[in-house]
Amino acid sequence: MDFVEIQPQDLQFNPFEMIGTDWMLVTAGNDSAWNTMTASWGQMGTLWNKPVATIYLRPQRYTKEFVDQTDDFTLSFFGEEWHEALETCGSLSGRDADKALATGLAPMEVPGSMAFEQAELIVVCHKLYAQQLEEQDFVVPELVAQNYPNKDFHTMYVGRIDHMYIAAALLEDDEDECGCGHEHHHHDGDCGCGHEHHEHHHHDGECCCHHHE
Repeated sequence: MDFVEIQPQDLQFNPFEMIGTDWMLVTAGNDSAWNTMTASWGQMGTLWNKPVATIYLRPQRYTKEFVDQTDDFTLSFFGEEWHEALETCGSLSGRDADKALATGLAPMEVPGSMAFEQAELIVVCHKLYAQQLEEQDFVVPELVAQNYPNKDFHTMYVGRIDHMYIAAALLEDDEDECGCGHEHHHHDGDCGCGHEHHEHHHHDGECCCHHHE
């Protein structure tokens, strides 16, 4: 599938729906060794004057090993037809199963990490900060009992958004939005939003707290 690079400020989406309801895949590694997990906890916004994404990984997650060992990770967002695949990625561990084989998702290389050909949106992040959540820092103690009965507190990772790719197929219809919030007529890959886009031709939270990666 072909992708077009857009700027973070051009993207318009409902984060509560995209992350909390539709879920995403958090992926790290390279072409020879990688893992992915389904997540529904996270944020995007501005921090330290940079566009960032924040993810949360429990210590037992296999994907965490890859995020810790590499400088970059990706967030992949999909259409509803891939929701079952994300459920599978949230219920299997990469230690025991080949998630690409189990779901039909096709991994592909992106700058510094891995993502998936079937994604509608790919966000490539460079790690800036990592900090484990601590029980004593919770202002509302009930959250610990509700979310961490085993005291397996997440590590929070803040990543600078270095690249953001949208599926070119979403731009093919003249009446579609390029992601900047305005309707355009597209000619030769130019969406007309006034920003430079780059075409890329690729060949290649745990959605619930009880899921595994």
